[in-house]
Amino acid sequence: MRAAIDTDALLELIWAAPLAVLTVTVAWGLAITGATRAAEARRDGRGTVAGMYAVMAFTGTALFVAAVLAGLLIMIRKR
Repeated sequence: MRAAIDTDALLELIWAAPLAVLTVTVAWGLAITGATRAAEARRDGRGTVAGMYAVMAFTGTALFVAAVLAGLLIMIRKR
């Protein structure tokens, strides 16, 4: 019995998996860093800086959610 290897899918996996891991990791890092730094800046009375960090946290969270949803849609997509 011979096993058939889908080389196109394997090559796609080689570049897509690291890109997905990097995207999710960076997005989550932005969300956590932005949230914690915004809280610290707000506590120190630096409102403008806190707002900028809050935008960073929101952007990271939105990117994280989009990456997870894109991954789920790709997994349930029928070929």
